[in-house]
Amino acid sequence: MVSLAVERGFGHPERYISIRLLHAVQAVAVGLFVVWRIEQLWTVVDRKRYLRDHWLDFALIVIGLGVLVVARELFLAAGTIYVATIQVFLGVQLIVEAFRFHVAVSAAALPPPRMLVVSFLILIVAGTALLMLPKATTFDNVYGRMPYKHALNCLFTATSATCVTGLVVYDTGTDFSLFGQVVILVLIQLGGLGIMIFGSVFGLLLGQQLSVRQSVVMQDVLSHQTLGEIGRLVRFILVATLAIEALGAAVLYPMFVRQLGDHPYPWFYAVFHAVSAFCNAGFSLHADSLIRYRGVWQVYGVVMPLIVLGGLGFPVLYDLGQRLAARLRMLWPANPERLHRPAPRRRTLSLHSRIVLVSSAALLVVGAVLLWAGESVRASSAGETWRPDQMASMTAGPRALAAVFQSVSARTAGFNTVLLDPGSLSPGSHFLLCLLMFVGGSPGSTAGGVKTVTMTVMLLAVLATLKRRGNVEAFGRTIAPQLVRRAAAIITLGIALLSAGVLLLCYSESAPLLDVLFESVSAFGTVGLSTGLTRHLTELGRCVIIVLMFAGRIGPLTLLIALAGRERAARYDYPAENVIMG
Repeated sequence: MVSLAVERGFGHPERYISIRLLHAVQAVAVGLFVVWRIEQLWTVVDRKRYLRDHWLDFALIVIGLGVLVVARELFLAAGTIYVATIQVFLGVQLIVEAFRFHVAVSAAALPPPRMLVVSFLILIVAGTALLMLPKATTFDNVYGRMPYKHALNCLFTATSATCVTGLVVYDTGTDFSLFGQVVILVLIQLGGLGIMIFGSVFGLLLGQQLSVRQSVVMQDVLSHQTLGEIGRLVRFILVATLAIEALGAAVLYPMFVRQLGDHPYPWFYAVFHAVSAFCNAGFSLHADSLIRYRGVWQVYGVVMPLIVLGGLGFPVLYDLGQRLAARLRMLWPANPERLHRPAPRRRTLSLHSRIVLVSSAALLVVGAVLLWAGESVRASSAGETWRPDQMASMTAGPRALAAVFQSVSARTAGFNTVLLDPGSLSPGSHFLLCLLMFVGGSPGSTAGGVKTVTMTVMLLAVLATLKRRGNVEAFGRTIAPQLVRRAAAIITLGIALLSAGVLLLCYSESAPLLDVLFESVSAFGTVGLSTGLTRHLTELGRCVIIVLMFAGRIGPLTLLIALAGRERAARYDYPAENVIMG
């Protein structure tokens, strides 16, 4: 791993070490691995099972030997192909072993919240190390001048990508090379879906069934209720994610071909923005996000649906997919042998899915209407001059589209088609965006925030109190009291953590309170919208934002449970006594 990092991560590695020595180390590593696998195959008792459990390793060995033999027979540059084959072999094997290690750890006796925190921390540290390689950036002398600041900026970028936030201190499109951009893209994908999901998928691909403990961990990660459906849900997540992102990239590709002209990699722009949109990351390869594309239909017809689908949550997408499949089966021509059987019962959406769909639609519509109304009133004020990229300077139609897009994007996506600095939006619009960012997306999704279901449950609890109802109810169902208490804890901890972050930034930064609040809520909600304060933060301010991004992605309650340790059940109850409320 070190030899690959030195050779591929530095622009001129021959300045530090002999390239032949690096290639020799890599060849020895591959040779020892091949000998080790063959020796184990020779000595193991059940060879068929060993081959089945390690088929990927032997497939790599066979493919590598085949490439070397073909290269020599065709008289190609055998030396170059030999080195490339070994390096690809090592790279793939490192990834395979990392996922195998994850599968083994997830089966260990580690509490699910702590497992979630550890997996994200490992991914952030690995991403930081890769982004610190000189070949990941386009500027020089990153180590000779203030190396600690460059390390902090790389940590900030890796945390923002892993936590799918989108706040940046380096410009993604110009300050990072193609290698660095690929690292950020991988961090977004792994962080958006979760390294635990990829580890579980890898185990399923190897023919390993999820253990009960692994299923419990995945149930906690995905906020899913049925333990027996976790395996099917994990498979659905992988297939649905790849299919949705591939379709989005294919439709976005013509837009980037037209806009980028003779750029050599328009397909990479399409893939990057499709993955960033579906994972609600908000990373863009343009410094102005999507402002230059606001007149292109793909922004509203592709990017917005990708954001909405990624923010609904995989349990909801799985529920919708199951219902669609059930309806298609009902429309399928009936089998003659089953004509006399009763018609199958229609599958109804779960309470969770109905709450998510209704609350998401309400937030989208209300946010768009209020944002459009506020900026329309501001545009009608006399004596003001507006810049072309401000919402107030647009006509009614484009302003409505911009309002809808920002209402969707503020729910943890982080893209913008209009300027968001204090002079471009009114204070009321900034505060409205803060409210939307604080709520965020839905449980089990790529989004952050306190989540739509949490806020809806609290509003239903308030409504039940006003109606003097004993139970919290929704759609003809009763919500369990422990869920109401959990929602209250999440919102309370979220407000407390956000308040602490705002207070620290007020001391460390010389910026207006509205800018500090907007930046803090954007970090906690893993949104990525910014008024421009991020690039000017002090070292302490960047550390505060890093903590807010991490806590917002993990969830404040999950983070505190992971830090608190094992649960200790009390075997006693104190006498009840009333207190005065309100």
